[in-house]
Amino acid sequence: MSNIYSDVFNRLSPYTPGEQLNDKRYIKLNTNENPYPPSPKVIEAIKEGADSRLRLYPDPESIDLIETLADFHGVGKENIFVSNGSDELLAFAFNAFYANKDVAFPEITYSFYPVYCSLYNCKARTVPMKDGYMIDKKAL
Repeated sequence: MSNIYSDVFNRLSPYTPGEQLNDKRYIKLNTNENPYPPSPKVIEAIKEGADSRLRLYPDPESIDLIETLADFHGVGKENIFVSNGSDELLAFAFNAFYANKDVAFPEITYSFYPVYCSLYNCKARTVPMKDGYMIDKKAL
């Protein structure tokens, strides 16, 4: 690798997607694909939102979204955390709670957990699953 990258970055392995069947008879649940087209209401909402607001950055604090979600779920705004998706949310969680600590997770898990452990200098330990793909709580 290059000497301009950090040691942590140099140790990372590129993501390799799992095998993808090229057969339209199967629904690829492993890639979060939906076998159905979007609802006409979704298409209409996208069209309605495609106006002059697209030229501006959104509110970086997502205040309207946070207030709406808090009201909808009946919780305080301080209980809502908005991110750019689950990967970013997990990165924040690893950075906030697990950096430089020991982390254990089941051997069959989200493939990015070991990557986050590398990025945030966590000592990763995978725990074998019990029969029936049950998590062995004692092993954790």
